[in-house]
Amino acid sequence: MEEKRLTNSEFEEKLFQLSEQFNQYVFEHPEILDDIPDQAILVFLDADDPAFNRQNMALVKETRYPAGSETVFIRMQKQLRLVQKVIWEADVLPSPQLV
Repeated sequence: MEEKRLTNSEFEEKLFQLSEQFNQYVFEHPEILDDIPDQAILVFLDADDPAFNRQNMALVKETRYPAGSETVFIRMQKQLRLVQKVIWEADVLPSPQLV
């Protein structure tokens, strides 16, 4: 059985999506930065996409990083939140009758 492999475009899109979601997470939870050393190399993993993870780990193994940098793995996982949203509507009235 052949392992699924993402195209370069799919891989880049997934990496961009995970990094954007991580940035949003950091904005909402800045304390996570306390667990990440300065000058760290961040490697994003998707809890729901083993094909992406295999490809990204292979890329990590073949990439040379600056001396002294530490690799930190960031596992991203989708969380579903059901939020009730209030939507306002507007009507234009010719002349409202005030009660």
